Amino acid sequence: MYLGLVLSLFVSQILHLISAHPINDDNSIFIDNRDPTTPIDSEIYSNLYTYAHLIDISYCISEVNRIEEPFKCNLNCEKRFPNISLVYQFYFDDSVTGYIAKTTSNIFRYNETIAEDKKTIIVALRGTRSIFDTLTDLKVDMIPYSNTGTKLPLCGFDCKVHRGFHDYYTRTLSIIHPYIMEELNDCIEDDNYELIILGHSLGGSIAYLLGLHYLDLGFNNLTLVTMGQPLLGNENFVSWGDKVLGSVNEAKHNEFKRKFLRVIHKNDVITTLPRDQNIFNRYSQFNNQIYLNCSETDTRPTINEVIDCYDGSNNQCIAKDFPFLMFERRNYLQIHINYFRQMGLCGILN
Repeated sequence: MYLGLVLSLFVSQILHLISAHPINDDNSIFIDNRDPTTPIDSEIYSNLYTYAHLIDISYCISEVNRIEEPFKCNLNCEKRFPNISLVYQFYFDDSVTGYIAKTTSNIFRYNETIAEDKKTIIVALRGTRSIFDTLTDLKVDMIPYSNTGTKLPLCGFDCKVHRGFHDYYTRTLSIIHPYIMEELNDCIEDDNYELIILGHSLGGSIAYLLGLHYLDLGFNNLTLVTMGQPLLGNENFVSWGDKVLGSVNEAKHNEFKRKFLRVIHKNDVITTLPRDQNIFNRYSQFNNQIYLNCSETDTRPTINEVIDCYDGSNNQCIAKDFPFLMFERRNYLQIHINYFRQMGLCGILN
């Protein structure tokens, strides 16, 4: 399977970095001294299923498959999202794959009769499927990151990000920016819009950089959601990103104080990678973590299993999953694609 190669290469990269110690059957090694967590807002919990569906639709795009207009695909696009219109879809070997869509209806409650004036622009990016993606994933060196400083404070002198992810970001931005701006320009004056940027796996890292770009341009009505996103940069970059995206705030529907939700499945090793042995270029965990505390086969976690961990070092969440690990005890491919549904099967099984 396309993600199997990615995971096997990632795992081989870090086997020498993580000691393999036995874990008690009752997982008691993880119980002591845990940090507090916050239950997720019920409306955000419900929204996450919709975001996951929209992300998964991006996997329907490949070299031979496309989403059909107005918005038809093998994942019930037309039935579940009857009022969404496809703006643009893209598949390139040297950038990520995804689509742009728009609607003036409520993407969460299409059965409501009350129409909305708000325009919603959706950008969804898929994760790794080709060998080109895999090679990019495995580059661990960092390069300096600089934002324009148009509306956001400058990240600073020592902000660094993953070279391969940044290369994909710049290529993707050059492709999709005209289409996004065309949709935003006709609604920016009355501020009655929402820009939703979504991504899974590699697509999550590119989505994050895109979110920062459009926020820096002044598009504050931003919702950025990533699932299974790898690490992206050093501590300076991550701290700046958490600050400008409002990671310290509670996640609330239709508010934009917290613009970013980084969703992490329990034991998803990809969300802890890459790991660079260079002490001057260490990748940092985001202080923004919606943690799915459920089994590797569970695609419908309960609301009590979806928790807000805030701090990336919170030892009740992903930080506890990999200090001591027996790799052979878990199905890491299944964990990485299980985010409220099984990601990435469109175009393979259909």
